[in-house]
Amino acid sequence: MIGNLLLILLIGILGIWKSIPVGFVLKIHPVFICLMTIIGASIGIFIIFFIGTKIRKYLSKVMKDSKLLKKENKLINLFDKYGVHGLGIIGTLFMGPNLTMALGIAIVKNPKKLLLWVNIGIIIWTIVLTYVGVLGIKIF
Repeated sequence: MIGNLLLILLIGILGIWKSIPVGFVLKIHPVFICLMTIIGASIGIFIIFFIGTKIRKYLSKVMKDSKLLKKENKLINLFDKYGVHGLGIIGTLFMGPNLTMALGIAIVKNPKKLLLWVNIGIIIWTIVLTYVGVLGIKIF
C-alpha cells in the first residue's frame, strides 16, 4: 500500500493526468489518489519554480540592455494585468502543471503569484478529475 502511494506521488511529479489513472488501476482509495497527486504535482512545480527563477535571473543579467527584453516587458506587463490567474488555473488542466509553470516563469513578472495559482489549479483539477474517475468507475 505504501509503495503504491509513493508511486502515485512520484508519478504526480510528472503531472496530474498521469497519476490519477495509475491510482485507479492500482485500486487505491480516491482520497489517497487525490492527496498523493496534489503533493506530487506541487513538488514538481516547486522544483521547476526554484530552477526556473535562477535561470531567469541569470538571463536577465545577461540580456540587460537587449532591445528584445524591452519589447518583451510590454507583453509581460499586459499578461500580468490579466492572465496570471487564468494561466495558473486553466493552464494546469490543459498543459499540465509542469509546463504551465515553466512557460509562466518566462512570461510572468511575479513568478510567486503564478506558483500560488498553479497550486490552486492543481488542487481544483485533481479533485475534479478524481471525482470524474470515481463516477466513471461507478457507471461502468
